[in-house]
Amino acid sequence: MSWLPKSNILKILDETQPERDALQNHDIYHSINRIEDLHTFMENHVFAVWDFMSIIKSLQKRLTCVEVPWIPTGMGSTTRLVNEIILEEESDKDMYGEFVSHFEMYCHAMNQAGANTKSIDQFLLKLESTSLSEALNKSSVPDAAKMFVQDTFDKLNDSPNHVIAAMFTFGREEVIPDMFRLIIKTIDKDLNGNLKNFIYYLDRHIGLDEDEHTPLALKMIKELCGNNKLKWEESTNAAKHSMNARIQLWDGILSQIKLNH
Repeated sequence: MSWLPKSNILKILDETQPERDALQNHDIYHSINRIEDLHTFMENHVFAVWDFMSIIKSLQKRLTCVEVPWIPTGMGSTTRLVNEIILEEESDKDMYGEFVSHFEMYCHAMNQAGANTKSIDQFLLKLESTSLSEALNKSSVPDAAKMFVQDTFDKLNDSPNHVIAAMFTFGREEVIPDMFRLIIKTIDKDLNGNLKNFIYYLDRHIGLDEDEHTPLALKMIKELCGNNKLKWEESTNAAKHSMNARIQLWDGILSQIKLNH
């Protein structure tokens, strides 16, 4: 049997295994023991949920044509991949059969669980009339969430398409299902039904990301990088950076949880 070299996707997965292990073994999953701990988690994590939508919308803006007059991009396959992901992220069915974005689904889950949405509401209101940096600094955004969002937008503002796609694919879609499974194992599902929406959100993301979005996102990476060695190297570095940013977010939330005990 002849030896076959590893695919570029497998190389990225191999090279980011230490970061993936650090995420899977993070102490945060064993530290959400009270409803107050979950509130702290959600009040930070909601910014990552919003941030997620900003990344995929950035890809849509870059890889498809969203301007008028419309001009074909000549990237029909990639356009289809991006739009399929956005269709469900921006207008999925919630547990009541209504069409909402996953961000709104998460905010509904926060309200049901008793978490405070003041910071994210204030941030979005500020964002309507000011820059991202000002909105982050003039709102009561938790420090860990602020650093995470600012880091993402620093990359969005000056990175090529394949780097942003790698952030999305390896820093979000590919690692989220396992992380969310660990969260589901941790939280009390019988808390007077107050976590029904949150459990639905987590389960929905696990199913979509694992079965549909990750395969689509991997195809997108292959199309954007092609046979360009430098692009694959830059994508690997972007994947590592995104995972480390998530680890730092988890570190920050864990510190807040410990301070509140």
